[in-house]
Amino acid sequence: MSRSGEVSNSRSEQETSRRKFNMIHSNFEILNKPWWKNSYDERDVVYFISSIKKLQHAILLTVSDNENDELFWKGYINLHREHYLLECISVESDVDLTIEFVRKSLKEPGFLSVFMDWLCRKFFAKSCIIPDRTSRLAKKIKNLHNAMNSIFPNMFFPKLSIDNFTPELAQQLHRLIGDELIKDAGQYRKKSVMAAQTDFIYMSPELIEDRMNELFCQAREKFKRTDLQLEEAIKFGSCFISYFLIIHPFINGNGRVARLLLSYLLSRFTVLPLSLYTESNTRDIYLQCLQEAQNDHLFKPSALAAFILESIYITAEKICVVMDIEV
Repeated sequence: MSRSGEVSNSRSEQETSRRKFNMIHSNFEILNKPWWKNSYDERDVVYFISSIKKLQHAILLTVSDNENDELFWKGYINLHREHYLLECISVESDVDLTIEFVRKSLKEPGFLSVFMDWLCRKFFAKSCIIPDRTSRLAKKIKNLHNAMNSIFPNMFFPKLSIDNFTPELAQQLHRLIGDELIKDAGQYRKKSVMAAQTDFIYMSPELIEDRMNELFCQAREKFKRTDLQLEEAIKFGSCFISYFLIIHPFINGNGRVARLLLSYLLSRFTVLPLSLYTESNTRDIYLQCLQEAQNDHLFKPSALAAFILESIYITAEKICVVMDIEV
């Protein structure tokens, strides 16, 4: 039986399934004073929302001023994506990676390495490259990079079609993320799995396809609104990622897929991709927020929404610092 750390709660899946027709909503407030903030930190929801808009405007203005200098803004986009990979894989794998390791992992192998590997596969029906922990980490980085580039064009704020936001998109991302790492990548799991260190059993395999269709249908409906504003979009996004991780459609790699999907949904409001692992302790905060959301019988992910809001702010602020943008 597989175990995962993305969601940890003790409620039954039967209780979860009763929420099928109201998965994504905004009938709650974003937590103004979340438990992880220092007492002297007086920044509230209004502050973060107004600051994000200012940061986004400054980034767009800078990109517009340098529109003809493709190397200028694409270089910063690539740098941002490298740091996203560094943050995600370092925290998930509990290792201290460097940006140099990430860049090395993204380089294409030389001709000799490719040729020797081809010979081994031809005559021995297997790769001659021994898959140690380092090579698996490198493959994990490259797969996530490929998945990210498959849906996000080289722009900070691309206009992504919500019509393409389907369960098939999730399966496509999982195939790329799980390439040579996860068995049956891109396929919904066919056996029951449990959350790590709890007795919570994720959604039964026979319910996955139906729930995924319903979840993505609701997401498309909510995010199609032309009048959608940042605050409500974050509420919808926090509901989506929580439910996606309750469904837990794949045997492994659900967290990486879920966070890319969240970035897709919030593409009108945040630099892409949005990192939820911006600091050393943010993974623990993120998991605790997920647990609180799913333990709430009314399902009001107030803390998770506050965490996502702060992550959008931190991501935009880092871009401005790196690009030396005055706000």
